[in-house]
Amino acid sequence: MNTTTSRFTVALSLALASVTASAADGDLDPAFGMGGIALAGITDATGGVSACRPVVQPDGKILLCGTRASGTTADFFVARFTADGALDTSFSFDGRTTIDFSGSGGIDVAMALALQADGKIVVAGTTNADGGATHDDFAVARLNADGTLDTTFGAGTGKKVIAFDLAGGSGNDDLASVAIQGDGRIVLAGTVATSNHGTDIGVARLLSDGTPDASFNLAGKLGFGFDLPGSTSMNDAATRVAIDHQGRIVVAGAADKGNDSEGSDFAVARVRPNGTLDPDFDADGRATIAFDLGFDKADAVFGLAIGPDDSLVLSGNVEVSPSLPTNQDVGVVKLLPDGSPDANFGIGGRTVVTYDEIPGGLDYGLDVGLRADGRILVAGAAQYAGDGSLHATLFRLEPDGDLDASFGMIGRRSYDFEHTLPSSQAFLGLALAGDFILASGIVIVDTGANSIDVFVARMTDDTIFANGFDAP
Repeated sequence: MNTTTSRFTVALSLALASVTASAADGDLDPAFGMGGIALAGITDATGGVSACRPVVQPDGKILLCGTRASGTTADFFVARFTADGALDTSFSFDGRTTIDFSGSGGIDVAMALALQADGKIVVAGTTNADGGATHDDFAVARLNADGTLDTTFGAGTGKKVIAFDLAGGSGNDDLASVAIQGDGRIVLAGTVATSNHGTDIGVARLLSDGTPDASFNLAGKLGFGFDLPGSTSMNDAATRVAIDHQGRIVVAGAADKGNDSEGSDFAVARVRPNGTLDPDFDADGRATIAFDLGFDKADAVFGLAIGPDDSLVLSGNVEVSPSLPTNQDVGVVKLLPDGSPDANFGIGGRTVVTYDEIPGGLDYGLDVGLRADGRILVAGAAQYAGDGSLHATLFRLEPDGDLDASFGMIGRRSYDFEHTLPSSQAFLGLALAGDFILASGIVIVDTGANSIDVFVARMTDDTIFANGFDAP
């Protein structure tokens, strides 16, 4: 697939928990799955950040998606679990279904899913029909509640492919995230190739039947770049999309600063419902946040949450080493609704959290959730061994950006599933559900060829959350 965002991606996995009278916040819930963890049971998942954040249905059932691979072929898959962490046999007979866009030899990578108000399931990612290194397109499928393809979508197929194919570009258009508007329209965001300035952010909007929405930038698609001054390669990337309370589209990712020694900044843009950049957001609809703490300054957003006042919280990776090799920590940013940094959060709207389970280790902040009390949860992973093995991680911040000392060890927790030795797992997605935290990701379950599974875990969080603060 497109390697444009390769320096912003990692191979990962994770764990999560529940509540008893004596449980501490962040403890795995022994009443969920097996000791708080529920595996999809596929063992042929791909690595990288191609496992979706969990989505909780109104009946408590849990959806997640990922990518399973065999040889040169890869396909989407979706799994559904019951509220107590068992695979739901009312969904495609065994709780799992596979979606193929490209046939034998093609590569389809699922990145995100969302639940419609009518219970239908939208799963989105990237397809590469020829199995080669060129011409990736956005791909989206819609399932009925029982796991079958919805033939009212995509001209009877249940599937839709969207190509940006900007003039002169390579044709590589890689989807990263999906969101559903209140009116049922489907919003897709990702990274699209251009002719003369690397990659841009691509946003597409579909009507409920899968056809392009002509009321969105006339053609149903919008491409734009950050194009920072001095940047020559200008490879901007999108990682998350969400809809705010005014119906505006928020896209987050990374803005390229030009070369390896200059790296990238956190980047976020806001788009009006008609498909134009919102001038009320940082004057031109685009804002960047520079940490600039390390040698190559490679900073990128992976998590996005929207507060009830349309403020934004971003989590991601921040390079902090003064020289090579890289040392990476987790960065968290809070912006006011107008795109300016929140001066009451951290230092200038930014804070950095480190695990460093080994000296100079790589720490990842891959998703973020907002509690109703304003505290912030960030899920990810931390390197704990020289071979790159990972522990899943979760930390909690106070509304002002300080670590919450009432959570774990001075605000931080890490998790080891111990499926292999050395073990490796990471949290890729996060959802807040009542007095629980749900996390999804990938875990190495065997040392053999078929070794990676996708999971969802449940952990305790005893404050009741308000619904609707998390991006889909």
